[in-house]
Amino acid sequence: MLDRDQVEGKWLFVDDEEASAASYRDAFAQASEPLEIVVTRPSMGRELLLTGAHPKGVLMDVELSGEAGEHGTGLGLAQDIRALQKSGGIPEYPVIRFANAQPIQKNVSGDPASDDLFDDKINKAEVSERRDEFARRIVGVRTVYEGLLAFEKGKLDFKQLFNVDDQRIEEWLHPGLLARLEDGHSHATHVAAGAFIRSFLGPPGLLVNKHLLTTRLGVDSESAAKNWDAIASFADEFTYTGLGYRFSPRWWARGLELAWMSLKSAASPLASTPSEERAAILSKELGVELTALKMPPMSPGDRPWRWCQLSVERNPPEFMPVDPKYGVRITPRADLAPWVDPLYASIGVALRNKDDRRLNRRDLDRLAAELR
Repeated sequence: MLDRDQVEGKWLFVDDEEASAASYRDAFAQASEPLEIVVTRPSMGRELLLTGAHPKGVLMDVELSGEAGEHGTGLGLAQDIRALQKSGGIPEYPVIRFANAQPIQKNVSGDPASDDLFDDKINKAEVSERRDEFARRIVGVRTVYEGLLAFEKGKLDFKQLFNVDDQRIEEWLHPGLLARLEDGHSHATHVAAGAFIRSFLGPPGLLVNKHLLTTRLGVDSESAAKNWDAIASFADEFTYTGLGYRFSPRWWARGLELAWMSLKSAASPLASTPSEERAAILSKELGVELTALKMPPMSPGDRPWRWCQLSVERNPPEFMPVDPKYGVRITPRADLAPWVDPLYASIGVALRNKDDRRLNRRDLDRLAAELR
């Protein structure tokens, strides 16, 4: 039996398999960002969480029916938590989906209705290889909640939130995101946190991660790793340092484009410059020898800008660059915010997954004919 004091200030992991859950608890205790996790079975977790317990946050499995007499799911419990948080009946804290692929496929796949319930989603099967990354993400999610809770309801200070000045708020951000954050915050912290994490920190759009940064610079991943100090120095002025930056390193997408145009050797915008030329210009400007990114056979073109969504969805994810001219558009299962980058698949991967109904058939047929 657990009481509220035992979960106060700790992460609560709700799972119907105690031995398995304990192994994840022990793994995260050894992470670079150690997490203190308390494991509980679904019935006890429900009682604690719906009666006002205040953990740092909740890790929630999807399938909870392994406990005798338990017929609910993590989705249902998460929905109850969010409803009570919205009404002010229980404290605000993050809820993270933490499950294996099979129960997700059974209970969730193809239905985006539950997406808004969870601040982040972690695959249990990947913990052994990505433990430290996941621990940082979990800490980052909690940091977002703490930051938003520090503001008076509906009164966000965007300069403090994003750690940029008024000019960069105007040039680097999107008014729709600002409106959504302010509106969400006026209703409930978790509503604003969800918008902040799921449409700003997480997906490429206003920010890019390290994979996409080096892709847009046209630099081979091994060469980028070898010369990372020089690249990081160039990118320092547009590194994201706002709320939740520990989620994982991010850079301002618009800042990258402006920094590129400030280089003496840059004659055209970054997106329209071939990767060979991008790497050559950057090598000259930084005084290092960078190897240009070579597009894989399954992803033709010479102006990489996006990545292949179908490859990212693999386990483990693969970051395959895509030149949008030769990319197949993907219709997302849930509408993307206007400030989030559209989804693409490389033509080669798309042709291998022709039954995926999200693929734009016109793009697929046109590119298949052009590249035949």
